[in-house]
Amino acid sequence: MKEIGLHGRGGQGVVMAGELLANIYFYEGYEVQFMPSYGAERRGAPSNAFVRVDNKKVLNRYSILVPDEIIVFNITLLSNLKLKDNGVALLNYPDGLSKKVSDAKIFCVDARSIANQLKLGTAAMPLVNTAMLGAYCRVSKDFSFDTLKRVYEDKMGSRASLNIRAAELAYESVREI
Repeated sequence: MKEIGLHGRGGQGVVMAGELLANIYFYEGYEVQFMPSYGAERRGAPSNAFVRVDNKKVLNRYSILVPDEIIVFNITLLSNLKLKDNGVALLNYPDGLSKKVSDAKIFCVDARSIANQLKLGTAAMPLVNTAMLGAYCRVSKDFSFDTLKRVYEDKMGSRASLNIRAAELAYESVREI
């Protein structure tokens, strides 16, 4: 079983990204469990979503405290997050980190610039969720980009094309540090 944590701030699309990711895995034939977790429903407040994925029925109902992989929409939250040994971290961070912070595989993508370039959200609070999932598609190798596109089209309708473009740009530009 794989446990994935998505972490960001209200207004960045964290909960929607968790739902989209659960749907992507479901479309690929996996059993999934999606759990949003957020406090005050306001812009800027910490927001989290968790997804469990397995080839067999997911029966666990407890909180995910230390996931196998994390997708971090806002780097200011990184110091509060835990990750299993040899886990994977995908960060929305343009410059990478100056040093490795653990034995995790760390990947970076500048989703903020991509969202701003495509005018997703506002300059102050860009919607980075669809770009982050594009980068995660390449990092995880668990699902095809075609499945990601299909889920975006099914869930977003006429807004899908711009979000698919954000995902493509992030897929192409994500890098391991």
